[in-house]
Order: sequence, then structure tokens, then C-alpha cells
Amino acid sequence: MTLRPLYALSLAVALLVMGQSCAHLEMANAQQPIRLSATDPKIEYSGRWEVDDEGRVLVGYSGARARLRFEGTSLTVLIDDDSGENYAQAWVDGERQPKFRLDSEDGRYLIAEGLAPGEHTVEIMRITECFLGLTRFGGFLLPAGGEALEWGSQNDRKIEFIGDSITCGYGVEVDDPSEPFKASTENFSLGYSGLTARALDADFLVVSRSGIGMVRNYDGPREGSENTMPDVYPNTFYLNDRYQWDFERFVPDVVCINLGTNDFSTTGVDAERFVSSYVDFAAKVLERYDDAQLVVLQGPMNNHPELRAALESVLAKITPIAPDRISFLELSAQGSVGFGASYHPNRAQSRINAAELTAFLSDLMGWE
Repeated sequence: MTLRPLYALSLAVALLVMGQSCAHLEMANAQQPIRLSATDPKIEYSGRWEVDDEGRVLVGYSGARARLRFEGTSLTVLIDDDSGENYAQAWVDGERQPKFRLDSEDGRYLIAEGLAPGEHTVEIMRITECFLGLTRFGGFLLPAGGEALEWGSQNDRKIEFIGDSITCGYGVEVDDPSEPFKASTENFSLGYSGLTARALDADFLVVSRSGIGMVRNYDGPREGSENTMPDVYPNTFYLNDRYQWDFERFVPDVVCINLGTNDFSTTGVDAERFVSSYVDFAAKVLERYDDAQLVVLQGPMNNHPELRAALESVLAKITPIAPDRISFLELSAQGSVGFGASYHPNRAQSRINAAELTAFLSDLMGWE
């Protein structure tokens, strides 16, 4: 059977159009960014985190971070935040980038563009604290032709920081003690703990909250407050008992506890109850991490003799439990280099205390 010329021409044109459409579709797909899900095994997480029902990675404490090694000339991170008040800090190829508030309507944040071809690294860290709500990490967008790579070797040094506002980096970005708390002036990465971890090139996990104590939160009743550190510590997130933390997921080499400032901050402290609670809490930490060193810190905001005496009693009671695993470090008191918000350590004070703790841990752990 022979096709009539007009019909044959129409069929040829249709086939040509279809071919062009397919080519255009393939070209468009080739130009689309590559979506890397939050649970992709190439993403390296630190801190306490869980996966929600939608496949996003939840983080809630200061210092929680996601790291990725990739090939590509740009990178976008996908993040939703409970409050829109939290902030994150990024490092690209080890270089600190401007921090950013997690309040984007579409949840997209361009971290880097115009990068040279080849391999790059990115680190995204939550730098504000737990009472501002959970942050939901949705993954990354790589440019067309980009590729996620295996992170590679793991940090062989691990530190857990347990503390209060000092550990969170409360008010560290300002030099005005009359300033109240603002999420915009808090930055874990500029506090003593964040600086110490980076100086030692250590992986880390943080459980801290402004105002928290061992028995009594800031200005709480003598008989004790609700939601103190022993209360919230077993949960993955602050005031959220849906997720119970699995302590085998992060086993530190050393645990640094900086608590007591709020217990002794105003009148009404029961020193004996504080000592008893601290000893019980420290004993559980030693039991959970049976090879870890435990460092009891006296922070820079309260160097009063009453707190020092209580901490000495704690040391006397817990040292027999693990004689070769207990240490004490008093961080230099603040004041000589000014104050941050609400009389908290500023950047200068945090650098002083970080240098002290870095040197102490280097000697204690044999970390060169």
C-alpha cells in the first residue's frame, strides 16, 4: 500500500516535532538541579538528630550540623524552622560564611555560587538554642551535573558539651551588657565550646539551654525546678519526650559539664541538694560512657567560693567512682575584656576560655 503524499508529509512533520520535543525535554531535565534528600547517606550529621515522618532530619540543640562533600559550582540547602527565629552558620571549603536567619518562605537558602569546578565541602550548623523550636533539614540542591561524594574519614576526637547559656553562646556577638537576649546575637560557634571543638578538630554533641541548672533553674525555688538538666538529658530534644536519645549513637572521648551558674545565681540554693544531684547525674554519664573522661567546669560567670566549694564536694564524691577519669577546670572569670548581652561572655572572653579548655583537653587527651 502506498501512502498519499499529503498524509506522508503530515506523518513526517509529526515525527519531527515529536523528536524535537523529546530532545527539548531531555535538555530541560539535564538542566534541572539535583535534589539530595536529607537522609542520603553521603550527608554527615553531628549532634542529636532524628528523622521525622516526612523524611526530614530534625535538630534542636545548639551546634547540630550537616556536612557534605560535593562536586558542583553552587549549593542550596533546604531548611524549615518551627519559629523562624533560629539562625544557621555555613562554612564552605572551611571558610566561614555569613550567618543566616531561618525564615525563608520557600525554605531554600543559597549557600554558595560561582565555585570553581571540582570538589568542595560545606558545613551547615544551627547556632541558636533549643527553646526556639526544632529545625527541619530537608537536604541539598546541587546544580545540574553536580554530584554528592562520600564524606570520607570520620573525626577520631569526640566531645560532649553539657551546659547552660554560656555553652550556647548567649549574647556573644555584642559588647553591651544592657542588651537582653536576642536570637540574632547568640552564636554557639563563637562561644567557648564551639571554638574549642573547632580548634581541636573534634566532632561534638551539645545539650545546653539558657537558664538551666542541675537542681534549680535560674531564680527557681529552693526545693528545685522542673525541666532541669537531669530531667531533659535523656530526650533527644528539649521538652520533647517523643524521641528518647540512644546514647550509643554518639560515644564521646570526653564530656565537659558546665553547670551550677544558674543554681547559685540568686538566693535560695540548697547546696547539699545540688551536690547530691550533680553526683547522681555525673555517675550516670560515667556509666553510659564507660571509657570517657569527665571534666567538671566552673564557668566564667560565677567564680564565687560557694559554687567552688560545692563543686569540690562533687569532685570528692565522684572521683572514687572512676579515679582516673575525673578532672576539674576553672575557666577564667569574665570582666577584664568586657561583657556580652546580659553580662554573658563576649567574643573576647570566649576566646580566652576556649584557649584554656583547648589546652587542657589537649593535655588530658593527648590531642596534639
